[in-house]
Amino acid sequence: MKKILLRNWKTIVYCLIISFLFLAICSKSSFLYPFNDWADANCFFTMGKGMFNGKVLYVDLFDQKGPLIFLYYGIASLISYKTFIGVFIIEIISFSIFLYYAHKLMTLYIKKEISYLALPIICFIILTLPAFTHGGSAEEFILPMIMYSLYSLTKFLKEDKIFYNTIFVNGLVAGLVATMKFSILGFWFFFIMIVFFYFLFKGNYKKAFAAALTFLGGMFIPFIPWIIYFLMNGAIKDWINSYVIFNIKLYPSQISFILKAVMFILKPLRFMVQNLGFGIFLILGFGSLIFTNTFFKNKNYGILIILSYLFLCLGIFSGGISFRYYYLILTPFMIYGIIEFALLIQGKYNINFSNTKKALYFLTISFFLIFSYVGNKNVTYMSIYLSKENLVQYKFSKIINKKKNPKILNYGYLDGGFYTMAGVIPINKYFQKQNVSDDIFPDIMDEQNKLIKEKKLDFIITRKIIGKKNKRKYPSYLTTNYSPISHQNQYYEEHKYTYTLWSKKS
Repeated sequence: MKKILLRNWKTIVYCLIISFLFLAICSKSSFLYPFNDWADANCFFTMGKGMFNGKVLYVDLFDQKGPLIFLYYGIASLISYKTFIGVFIIEIISFSIFLYYAHKLMTLYIKKEISYLALPIICFIILTLPAFTHGGSAEEFILPMIMYSLYSLTKFLKEDKIFYNTIFVNGLVAGLVATMKFSILGFWFFFIMIVFFYFLFKGNYKKAFAAALTFLGGMFIPFIPWIIYFLMNGAIKDWINSYVIFNIKLYPSQISFILKAVMFILKPLRFMVQNLGFGIFLILGFGSLIFTNTFFKNKNYGILIILSYLFLCLGIFSGGISFRYYYLILTPFMIYGIIEFALLIQGKYNINFSNTKKALYFLTISFFLIFSYVGNKNVTYMSIYLSKENLVQYKFSKIINKKKNPKILNYGYLDGGFYTMAGVIPINKYFQKQNVSDDIFPDIMDEQNKLIKEKKLDFIITRKIIGKKNKRKYPSYLTTNYSPISHQNQYYEEHKYTYTLWSKKS
């Protein structure tokens, strides 16, 4: 590790710098924004802080994501408890690792200097996509893992050799992904299939099975601390039910198998068409993988890369539902189009890097930073346009924090950031409403309504969408036991809501 750092320190520093600059503009977790109001990020924060304050995941607090993402946010809370600066730091580290392995993959084919110029372009395309959303998604933190494995796979197919330590590390990476969001594992399933059959077709049966066992051994390691954690807390069953069973049985759309199969093909295609920066490079790269020997002497190897992409899509979209951030994990595959384009530039123009490289790096970074500012929808929420004091989360939190150890509830919708801003750990398991029907999973609203009926809470935060019919009706005992003390209208994503703070009647 020390040798790698010393040998590649310039690349590492460069990746850290551009990661910091582009995320500062594009991620709502950065210091340039007053608050990250994204529901998922706040949910992860609430779960992470709860875990670091003695709550047991899936027993005392519920969400259907894997425990690793909550650990990330728990660590972030040690840096900043009521803000997202800690998350921003972890985002920078994560995205820097992604860029480092993107650089490693590109330099298998192009000059190092050309790769340095390509990295800001990659930052711009990925971080301004609607799929990046607000910043801090599980998909964002999985990007470096998939890029490392994509680099490993490409290097293996290019050089026709792979070592057991590389297979082991890829298994380790797959294990980390499995403990964060197992639906993304399709890529790694195909990865080890390629390695296994590579040895098998060469007649080396012993190496084929040794490779598979090495991969599985690496994959098991990230599960060990979680098995210990849940065993110690008597929560193995809760872990399986919440993270595995809930996602497989309750969360997917209840549409037909045929329609799910169609959507698995059409959704990635639609994303590609709607986001041409990504789409053009993906098509260019896949075209080169199929029709040329640019990447591999054996054209069939290019088909394997495309199949690994399809296996990834299968895992993500086979459930029949998709949110905009799901698509972010597809972006590493555009690297082949970036390389093809860079090879065209490299072949046509003989750029003299000895005298101009620093100026070229500076101009390229500056140019695409400006593009990121113009092309990113999040910038309208920056502190220069939106004061923290005007946020409903801040205003309600000032009222909530006047009471010592307040008990609050985010009623009937995903985590709105009130737990985060107020620095409050929920008292109940179902502290938010998941994207699942009450008919399928009534436990959430049953618990929330019971708390209101029994006056176990000091404050309740409700919201109603403006301009559309609100499906959820408040129970009569809400107005019997609680009084509305503050209202505010505020946008969240594409919709405007009225938020109401209710206080317990004395």
